Amino acid sequence: MSLFHKAAPDEIHTRYFFGLNEYMTEQNAFDIALNEYPSLKFVYETYLAFHSALMNQDTRKLWHLLDTYRNTGTPLDIAMETLRKNRAGVLAATASPRSNGPIEGVNRLIKLLKRSCFGFRNQGNFFDRIYQITA
Repeated sequence: MSLFHKAAPDEIHTRYFFGLNEYMTEQNAFDIALNEYPSLKFVYETYLAFHSALMNQDTRKLWHLLDTYRNTGTPLDIAMETLRKNRAGVLAATASPRSNGPIEGVNRLIKLLKRSCFGFRNQGNFFDRIYQITA
């Protein structure tokens, strides 16, 4: 459910939730789900803490979260173990104000061009077209 990807659920506006068959605010739906499943509550709170540390570029908090996290038997264990294995890169990326988002966007455009054109007669034309769409 995309509702759990939000850092701050809506506390004011009501909407219909199909699984609950009621009109309620997002915060009420959160409360129901988190009270019903305590393991979900722990995972969600850990996710929020991790998200907050990443958004605020707080490497000290991130380091602490990686050190103190204990396995709970949830899919979050796999994600945390991956982050622990790549700790140096994660902390460096958190501390840096730069992002690889623009490069990933260019890569997506090039792959889209390759799929839509089904090849070029020569490589020069392909490179010219790449330059046109990315410039």
